[in-house]
Amino acid sequence: MTQVEYAGPGRRLAALLIDAILVTGVIAGVLLAWVTITGTAFETHSHVIQRAATGGVLFALALKAALDAWLQGTPGLRLMDCRLVDARSGQGIGLGRSLTRMAGLVMAALPGMIGLLWMFWSKRRQGWHDMLAGTVVIREDEALKSLHQLAREAQ
Repeated sequence: MTQVEYAGPGRRLAALLIDAILVTGVIAGVLLAWVTITGTAFETHSHVIQRAATGGVLFALALKAALDAWLQGTPGLRLMDCRLVDARSGQGIGLGRSLTRMAGLVMAALPGMIGLLWMFWSKRRQGWHDMLAGTVVIREDEALKSLHQLAREAQ
């Protein structure tokens, strides 16, 4: 019988850092292009830049929800050989559950990050956001072998 290998906090943190670098690069590139095209200094339009950065973060969160729903993870998660799946069936999750997971992620981070640190104590390496949405992050190299095992564990 094949055991499911859940992605640990270290692998998930590395994925988050990769995603943060990618998103920061895109936001910085857009802002730099805007400043270059308009020919103004950053200081001249700092309020616009702050709004653009806020919009960039909101866009990144929406993109994360979409990627988690449709591709079973962000580029960082996939580069770390991981996949986000339903905790019972091992299949992908829809957009509704992905948005629930995003809301849970915010709640898990608020009380001193305890909801995210919960992965260290959880048998299935779930944070509160994963528990709320009924998801797990599994190793990609184990993903195909794990689908049937996940279904067995849920029964």
